[in-house]
Amino acid sequence: MDDIEVRKGIFGVRRVPVKRPFNRSSPEAWEARRRVRIGIPRVLNLYSTGPFFRTYFEAVGIQKQNVVFSDETGDEMWHAGGKYGSIDPCFPSKVTQAHIHNLLFEHHTEKKPLKYIFFPILTHVPNFVADTMDNAACPIVAGAPDVMKAAFTKEVDFFATRNIEYVDPAVSFSEMSLTARRMFETWGPRLGITEDENDHAIAEAVKALDFFDKDVQEKAARFSRRSNPRTASRS
Repeated sequence: MDDIEVRKGIFGVRRVPVKRPFNRSSPEAWEARRRVRIGIPRVLNLYSTGPFFRTYFEAVGIQKQNVVFSDETGDEMWHAGGKYGSIDPCFPSKVTQAHIHNLLFEHHTEKKPLKYIFFPILTHVPNFVADTMDNAACPIVAGAPDVMKAAFTKEVDFFATRNIEYVDPAVSFSEMSLTARRMFETWGPRLGITEDENDHAIAEAVKALDFFDKDVQEKAARFSRRSNPRTASRS
């Protein structure tokens, strides 16, 4: 793979392009990752960034069926798990408690246990609007992962009793180099992945997210043309 090597000489520091082997983790580490199940709540900005994280995990060796999203929001889910969260009036944030409950009590079983519940703190998210000053997420939304961690560990640590690790790193889609570093710091030790494997997974995840965004916009455009005959005739 292509890389840059920093060399010191009598004329100062030089950045020299080099080629080197791709650093892969051991076959044992790859085999171990095949058995890891990761739960992700189907809530908030994870709807728009889900393709990024799903692709990342699949690229580092997590099996497709082992990236587990909680069920869609519904009355039964809310009644079953809606008592663990805060009294915040924001329903999209408050409903996350039901999704964490759904992962803990429905998707985690003795035969198919979850090893991790991944609920990243998304401080900045992708935006379709050009020339914005910033793309910061709502602070209530960004803080939801910490609120859920507190809610499910206050009296009983529901994660520990099920041998599940709750993972909630802060991630910014406005600084992808920082996101790559944060994901490696988070998952490198847990999954035994190398930095090269992490960087490759990030690149694949970015492509998947771009494809998803373009697909959403194209479908929206087709729907708009069908619902507005004047627009369709002009196009």
